[in-house]
Amino acid sequence: MEAVKRYLSRKDFKSAFNSALKIEDSFERLLALLRIFDEFPREEVLSEMLQALEGIEDKREKALAYSIVGRAFYQLGRESAGERYMILAVSLAREFSSPRIRGELLAGIARNLAISDRYRDAYLLFWEAVETLQSARGLSSAVLSSLLSVARLIEKTADEINAPIALDYYRLAKEVYESLFFNLQAKELSEKIELIEEVLRRGKTVVDSLVEKGDVEKAVDLIRFLDLRERASEMLKLSYWLFLHERPDLGRRVFEDAMNLILVGKFRPSDEELFKIAKRMLRIGLVEEPLVLAGIIDDSHLASELLGEVAIAYRRMGELSKARSIAEGIPDESVKNRVLKALEGGEDVGHEQGLPLTGRGEERGAVPEDDRGSEVQGEVGQEEDNPAGEGDDS
Repeated sequence: MEAVKRYLSRKDFKSAFNSALKIEDSFERLLALLRIFDEFPREEVLSEMLQALEGIEDKREKALAYSIVGRAFYQLGRESAGERYMILAVSLAREFSSPRIRGELLAGIARNLAISDRYRDAYLLFWEAVETLQSARGLSSAVLSSLLSVARLIEKTADEINAPIALDYYRLAKEVYESLFFNLQAKELSEKIELIEEVLRRGKTVVDSLVEKGDVEKAVDLIRFLDLRERASEMLKLSYWLFLHERPDLGRRVFEDAMNLILVGKFRPSDEELFKIAKRMLRIGLVEEPLVLAGIIDDSHLASELLGEVAIAYRRMGELSKARSIAEGIPDESVKNRVLKALEGGEDVGHEQGLPLTGRGEERGAVPEDDRGSEVQGEVGQEEDNPAGEGDDS
């Protein structure tokens, strides 16, 4: 398995696949193939997973294996096959007379259902797993340990759900923690539940308030409960705030999550909003993120103006070839010619051509002098975010 992980970290699918096929134990081979499938969901991997399934004899492993294969089918959009294997998994798990084994298996299957976006079915199975474990006579130390593990698995699953149903998971986990007298964990979940409920009622004002207080991790966590119409926009703004306040790793992660949401979802910020956010990022020395945002702006003129400013920023960073490459790709010919001419000029030629000065980007997060007063406070609603060259008196 370690070899498979190592190859996958290098995006070497072929070597990871060949390495997995050499694993003798059928269940371990299935787990290795699942890890590969999650990153490279291909029929050839699923075919080997089915072969591994056939070689599993242990009933406990078989029950989980059915759910793993069902999860793979769901991932490929083969709903009926996915459901069939999940039913086989649950049926086999329920055959065990031991409440502890039965409960653990049901929880494991529920986890795979949740990963397959079957949140309601997964929740009901988690609930059954908890009930099964709690019904065990005497509640031995082994059963109590299993209950705690299941509660943690339920909480972990809730952390990955971007929908209000996550509240049901958190409440279930909290009840288990309370029954085990894990009062600190129960209290933390109670507070999280209250915050989520408040976000669902009041929207982005709750997230903004957390950011103002410096509770950035909470804001990042809770932003997933915003309405889809405003979620991506708020994530981009939060990403900007994180870069501004020298949290580049988290800022980059939030930016990437926002882009994934924009690229796969129906709801996306307007071109004007994307342009404004990109301009703010340019002002604090970012260039890669504005370049990405320029690529998803539909309005040709806005995209061209933004690409022009990104090109000028790269020029000031000393990357002239990169700047020229970006400029050559500008769709608006008039903007392209203006930027190409600017690139051949001096340090301030972009300003002379009607292009706002951008940060040099030598240190990500550096703030230009004229923006420092308002930017440091994290303000994002500035009025000077007009397209480059429009209304510039200089």
